[in-house]
Amino acid sequence: MTTLSTLLGAAAGLYPNRPAITDGNGTLSWPGFAERVELAAARLAETGVVNADRVALWLPNSADALAMVFACARIGALAVNINTRFRASEVASLLQRSKARVLVTEWDFESVDFPAIFASIPADERPDLRAIVGRHLPPELVEIGGLATLPLEGVMAGPSADVATPNSLSVTFTTSGTTSGPKLVVHNQASLAGHAVDVARATGLDQQDASLLAAVPFCGTFGLAAALAAVAGGAHIVCMDRFDGSEAVNLIRRHTITHAIGGDDMLARIIEASAGIPFTSMRWFGFAAFSSSAPATALAADAIGLAPHGLYGSSEVQALFSISHGADRLRSGGRPVSSDAEVSVRDPQTGEPLPAGHSGELCFRAPSRFLSYLNDDAATAHASTGDGFFRSGDLGRVEGGGFIFEARLGDTLRLGGFMVNPEEIEGFLVGLPGISGAQVVGFEQAGALKPVAFVTTDPDEAFDEARLLRCCAESIARFKVPVRIIAIDQFPVTDGPNGRKIQRVRLREVAAAMLMG
Repeated sequence: MTTLSTLLGAAAGLYPNRPAITDGNGTLSWPGFAERVELAAARLAETGVVNADRVALWLPNSADALAMVFACARIGALAVNINTRFRASEVASLLQRSKARVLVTEWDFESVDFPAIFASIPADERPDLRAIVGRHLPPELVEIGGLATLPLEGVMAGPSADVATPNSLSVTFTTSGTTSGPKLVVHNQASLAGHAVDVARATGLDQQDASLLAAVPFCGTFGLAAALAAVAGGAHIVCMDRFDGSEAVNLIRRHTITHAIGGDDMLARIIEASAGIPFTSMRWFGFAAFSSSAPATALAADAIGLAPHGLYGSSEVQALFSISHGADRLRSGGRPVSSDAEVSVRDPQTGEPLPAGHSGELCFRAPSRFLSYLNDDAATAHASTGDGFFRSGDLGRVEGGGFIFEARLGDTLRLGGFMVNPEEIEGFLVGLPGISGAQVVGFEQAGALKPVAFVTTDPDEAFDEARLLRCCAESIARFKVPVRIIAIDQFPVTDGPNGRKIQRVRLREVAAAMLMG
């Protein structure tokens, strides 16, 4: 499959009587979902979106959210995925940097008031935006923030022309970046569609009675890669617009779900809600290990029939890049799903390849690899080796026909299931009145990594931790909000050949002593 349009067209042609996707509004067949995509594309075209424009998607999981990904692909637009947990400053940054012309979002979603958050963004921070398309948009609302609004539902126009090509830019994912915000990872249609076919084959989503619990947001690579694989295999997709362990258990049993994907924290919540009653329909639960308790969680999941398998992936090479099997199936890493993928372990300093069994930086060359970071040629070049491998920034080793993921190189934090560069939080804190410097480290609390911030303050400014925490809660994603903001006179440093470096290890020790004491 070379485009998302051909991927969906094959499903609609081959499986006309199978359920395609279920959400709170009911179930669509594959031809019905294909029609939904055509209507969504027509709505985007009505707003003036044309080939190569950018469309920001800020939606919880639903049939419409997935249809919008395919609709953008159909008319050649680049879908800019916005994390549903992002708040005003993060959304503004993505809208400005991506130059999105249309924002698609949802009204009447009880967990997050997306329109209210958007309305708080000044017009000069989203200068390219021209219109808002709203799911469940109130009929009397014709504008918001000075922009025209159109309902997603009720499109009367005919289908727009399908201009999709294999090389069309298709989707962006956010990944950790600098203080200016996360980098935008760009994939073309061939990358996404080809990887979907490989994943469907490797996981069994192409089996006749397969079904996927879509509990991970489509805005990220893990949620979208799994959903696209389900489309490739003609599997029934059952959406969750917000995760709840008890509801996940109910959906698995009600729809005889065979496949699911999520972090080990999500797996733990399903185990807790199961009350120890085994699952009889599950064949495969792909999990990403984000905490030190992941091995124990995987064993507990295996004991009640959830069939866990360790995964590896990233925004740059896509989620489900590799899957663990056999005796090692509870470990992170595994064998790539594509027979054309190559894994190389390099010395992080010299870039020289290391022998099998030696630990180094994991590097990948594969059809699922990203094209570039949007508008960031320097970062794109830095992420590649001279022979075309992607430098993952992860530590691992080649072993037994696959590879083992060991740890993340550097100081990047895995928070709430997302990879976050501490500089994103630090940059926001330094922008607050009275804060002259900030450093963020991770502290494991109740089995999950939490951010702890250390700040230096202006001499004439009174330090108010509660005020700073409120500012964070109002402006950045909840998983990025520090559990504590601690004022110190100066950061611990060490002198080296390249200048002074802040001792993050020492800050972690201080955080542990304070929070555990």
